[in-house]
Amino acid sequence: MTSNPILHDTFVRLHHILLCVLLGLCYAGSFGFTMHSSVIGASVDAIACVGLFFGEAVMLWSLFTYSRFEVLEQYQSLAIHAIYAIAAAALMLVGEYLVTSGLSSSDTVSFLTSLPARAFVLLIMYTSYQRYYTNNKMEEDNSEPAEDIVVTDKDEPVAEPVEAMERITVKVGTKIKVIPVDDIVCLKAEDDYVSVITAEGHWLKSERLKDYDMSLPTDKFARVHRSYIVNISKISKIERYGQKQMLSLSNGEQIRISMTGYKVLKEKLNL
Repeated sequence: MTSNPILHDTFVRLHHILLCVLLGLCYAGSFGFTMHSSVIGASVDAIACVGLFFGEAVMLWSLFTYSRFEVLEQYQSLAIHAIYAIAAAALMLVGEYLVTSGLSSSDTVSFLTSLPARAFVLLIMYTSYQRYYTNNKMEEDNSEPAEDIVVTDKDEPVAEPVEAMERITVKVGTKIKVIPVDDIVCLKAEDDYVSVITAEGHWLKSERLKDYDMSLPTDKFARVHRSYIVNISKISKIERYGQKQMLSLSNGEQIRISMTGYKVLKEKLNL
């Protein structure tokens, strides 16, 4: 999934909003009760926490997606996660402090007293969220691309195979650009579009990745991930990082290969 689902998927967004509301109430309520904060102070803290939790969830999901931890050494990955965790906790605490001191200044002292405990809880929450993200991505990568199953009557004529396309046309301003399939490095799913990537750049087409999977020459292209189709001739190397397989292309782009995609690629490359 290339886009942030918390922003672009209605179900995921509502799920995260509900989760942030529950976490915000529990988090602020627990500290407000133990630190004997006023009802107003605890309420202000809870409202601030809901907004901050959701904002950080969006930010962290994007950071995790584009940080490409799978290509880093283990100590590098741990160091970056430590920096992210500290920064996320600090941002949360600063936001809470500013809101609390501004709207309920009488509770500022009790808030400052609880800082160490709050920081510890936030670090645990960061670890849990990072684990949730990792599990989500693993399920996505290991899932096979969804295919449409068409059931036909046995008396109906079977459709002829789709003729392999030789070129893709894209609109560039008022002009039409013709891209031979041999020039394509890869195709990438971008929400409701497909990004056609070559050494010169990339162009968006309002189509489905599955349509290209069915019409591109099968001896030249492989679906290595639910979001990627690659030109086999543009593959420069395949590397393993732990349990993950990474594909490097001629334009320098790196793509994580799903388990199904790796099997397809092995067959096409006769590995």
